[in-house]
Amino acid sequence: MASLNNALDAIAKHLEFPRRRSGGISRRMQEAGQLALGTPSAPPQVSDDDVLDLIAALAADTTLHEAAVAVRNFKPLTPGGVNLDGAPDYIPDARIAVAFLVEDARARVAEVRKSQIEIFHNSCAIAIHHPNGRIDRFCMTGQDASHWSKRGHNKSTTLNVAAIADALDEIFGKAQA
Repeated sequence: MASLNNALDAIAKHLEFPRRRSGGISRRMQEAGQLALGTPSAPPQVSDDDVLDLIAALAADTTLHEAAVAVRNFKPLTPGGVNLDGAPDYIPDARIAVAFLVEDARARVAEVRKSQIEIFHNSCAIAIHHPNGRIDRFCMTGQDASHWSKRGHNKSTTLNVAAIADALDEIFGKAQA
């Protein structure tokens, strides 16, 4: 666990999200129960999953009051929008896939550090772009992930996995390879 303020500083440094904006988003996530509030004698503490949720909220580029909803909507995204009911547990949803990717990047896996995560603002979707050209798309169950280019205007934020990993390393210390 690390302090929320240290996490916000590292996010500003490595991902270049304005500190003032990340402070407002984190406050809304605290109000929604998605981040710890802390106590008068102890600052709020965050886990690595909390930091990834905060980064997702910032990348979603929503209004402050929609930030908690955006995080809640990104958690159940599935590969290609398939229904995972009854599927084996080893098929990851978007949250697990991103967490594994970032952990590999923190362990200094060179190819993984070159990957990018694209978070779409106007449709609840995430794409993981691998350096070999493969794209893993995650969207809501039942949504057709193969027709993104035919939906008209899409707005997204692309994050470098290495920058996310470096921010987490600064917050929590270097990960063991």
